[in-house]
Amino acid sequence: MSTIDVSLFLNGVGRRASEGAGSDAPLRVVLMEGEALRLPRGSSRMCVLTGAAWVSQDGRDAFLRAEETFHPVRGADCAVVSPLGSVPLLLEIR
Repeated sequence: MSTIDVSLFLNGVGRRASEGAGSDAPLRVVLMEGEALRLPRGSSRMCVLTGAAWVSQDGRDAFLRAEETFHPVRGADCAVVSPLGSVPLLLEIR
């Protein structure tokens, strides 16, 4: 399983990097079977748009379906999310 750390892609670029997007523009990510994502520090919520997700943070697991939301615990280890099954997982992260 490969784990993706979104902060490596952002490379220090703030959310205001896209002109006209505004500071509250969400980050959208698609994960395929066998992939995992480490949520960026400072994320306030993650919403599953399509598919099903397994989320783990500080030894606690959550299983989410489309339109369900996860709120990471601030100050805890980064949450890790991965898709359940073979359907691509589309996430919206704020």
